[in-house]
Amino acid sequence: MKRITQLKDDALVALKGNFGMAALATLGIVALNLAIKWGTYMISGIDIMEYYEAVLEGDFYGMMDAMEGSYYSSLINILISIFFLAPLGVGIVNTYRLLLESKGSENSIFFNFFKLTFSKRYLHIVLVSLLSELLIALLIIPAALIMFLVGLLIQNAIAIVIFALLTVIYSIWILLLYSQVNFIILDNPKFDVIDAMRRSRTLMDGKKWKFILMILSFLGWILLCILTLGIGFLWLMPYLYTTLAAFYCDIRDAENAGQAEQE
Repeated sequence: MKRITQLKDDALVALKGNFGMAALATLGIVALNLAIKWGTYMISGIDIMEYYEAVLEGDFYGMMDAMEGSYYSSLINILISIFFLAPLGVGIVNTYRLLLESKGSENSIFFNFFKLTFSKRYLHIVLVSLLSELLIALLIIPAALIMFLVGLLIQNAIAIVIFALLTVIYSIWILLLYSQVNFIILDNPKFDVIDAMRRSRTLMDGKKWKFILMILSFLGWILLCILTLGIGFLWLMPYLYTTLAAFYCDIRDAENAGQAEQE
């Protein structure tokens, strides 16, 4: 198993000569998201400029009037998320996996975002992505509600804080267990949602703390990107995605090697 520094070095090797293309691809995704959001507002009849004017003036009723079509907007956003944004997320992370595995030669980054998403596996990606997110939500929400209600019933501020922290810790633990599902969907196209989630649990066994430390290692870069008014994220996001891909490939290869030795 590789150290975190080695995983980040592997990511930088894959991105060498491709950082500019990756930054442009990130900018393209940001622009696409903004266009979708703006288009949703227009279709729903929401006057977004009127809304922000009301916010600046502190006019609550003006805000409500401007958001009159928000119910339609919410429905449209849910459909876009299920059939476009969630599958596109799968395509994005696997694009950086291919970039890493090819050591930077598979560098049609923006094109591959959509090529991997809207392939013959599109419906499979949509179904597995949707069902996995629903199952993860079902694992988190009931437990979170129980912990919250217990905290309220005790009617003690310290108890409420403790149960709130337990809720956060439990939610993070669940998200860590299934953090590799998006990679697995395309890397193992024959897997159904249960297979993908089971595979993610297996891969993350004993690796959760390392994953957390890896994410925390980007904290300094995140702070620097905030100081650039967000512009630095155009370069940081490809670096982060490629490092996540390196982590997945490392634990996948270690697990496959272990299985081969047992056979």
